[in-house]
Parts: sequence; C-alpha cells; structure tokens
Amino acid sequence: MKTETISREKRMNPRDTDGLEPPVPAHRPGILVADDDEGIRYLISTVLTSAGFDVNAASDGQQAWEALLHVHYDLLVTDNEMPRLPGIKLIERIREEGMSLPVIIASGTFPGERVRNDPQLQIAAVLPKPFDIGKLLDSVRQALQACCGDTTSDQGTSRRLDASPTLIR
Repeated sequence: MKTETISREKRMNPRDTDGLEPPVPAHRPGILVADDDEGIRYLISTVLTSAGFDVNAASDGQQAWEALLHVHYDLLVTDNEMPRLPGIKLIERIREEGMSLPVIIASGTFPGERVRNDPQLQIAAVLPKPFDIGKLLDSVRQALQACCGDTTSDQGTSRRLDASPTLIR
C-alpha cells in the first residue's frame, strides 16, 4: 500500500476537492482537570483546550474519580484541597487501582515532602498556586511526552481562547 504525503497547506484546506480523503485527525490527548474553584477550573480548562487538548472538568475529587472509572484520560491536573475527595487521596486511589496516567498537582496547599518523595504517587509535576500559564503548558507537554510520546500538536497556537471545555456533571 502506497502512502501519499500531503503538504500541510493541502491538509489544512477543507475546500480542496481533488479527490483526496480528508485527513484523519491526530490523537488529541484527553486531560481531566479537577478543581473545586470554578474560576481556576475554567482557566486551566480553557488554556488547555486552546492549546489543542480535549479537556473535561470535575468540580471535586469524587467527581474526578467517577470520570476516571468511565473515560480514558491521558493526564490528570488536580487541586489538592477539594471537598469529598482531596487530590492526594484521589491520586492514591488511582495508583491503588493500577492506573498509570500522569498527574500534575496544581494547588496552593499540599504536603510538599510527601508529594515530591513518595514514589508510589508518581507525580509528574507540582505547580504551586498561583502558577504561570506557560509553566502549566510546559508541565503538561512534558508529562504527556514522558508517558505517551509526542502527542501534542502545533495547532494550539491558532486556536481561540474562548474554546469551551466539557464540564462533567
């Protein structure tokens, strides 16, 4: 089977009618954002969606846990201080179940030494709030690269910042 190489311009123009099949979309990594602060949750979700990721959001650790049981995600970005199930407990539960997805903690409060030194938790990055958006994006890309290979696209820079992430209800 011969594979045809199509230039980027050709792939990006949906009006071309030269008989070529439309390209199969590249895998967009799925990210679950768990934070009880609606503003922070919206900010993180919107930034990640704008960068080209598929993002769902949960308003607490229990809601995130339930989502993880039903949907495959490539990464979890979680706060620590949340009702019903704190971030650290959520991560412990994830690891107890044998889930290997990378986790980034973005929180104003967390047990620092435990988070950094507990190999069982397998934390990809810790971002103390307030954090820089560039640092968040770098941490997300590094975590995904480490676990999944090159899964990010360069489309993110041209995406609108008002893209809407999916809120899990």
